[in-house]
Amino acid sequence: MAFPQHMDRTEQRIVGALIRKALKLGYLVSVYDGQEGALRKSSDYEAITAEVAATDETTLRFRLSIGKGLVGSVWLIHGNAEDVICDHTDNEAIAALVEGVF
Repeated sequence: MAFPQHMDRTEQRIVGALIRKALKLGYLVSVYDGQEGALRKSSDYEAITAEVAATDETTLRFRLSIGKGLVGSVWLIHGNAEDVICDHTDNEAIAALVEGVF
């Protein structure tokens, strides 16, 4: 796992499960660290996790691998342990994505 050393282990488990689930569904993941787009449309687990928690918040944006459709976003607030997933797009696809990763 390429998460930063300073990232809480509980958060690593939850965010790692979220990213693996998204990749298994065929989503591409973009990482926004609250200041800049750190990574765009990636399917590389190690590259994605390396960019998570660079600042105190991370937004993960999920897109369909075929076409350019945005599925939705998940907002992470680091330092909240099991409550790292702070908010997410209110649609069926993202609700299903975050379900069970806590």
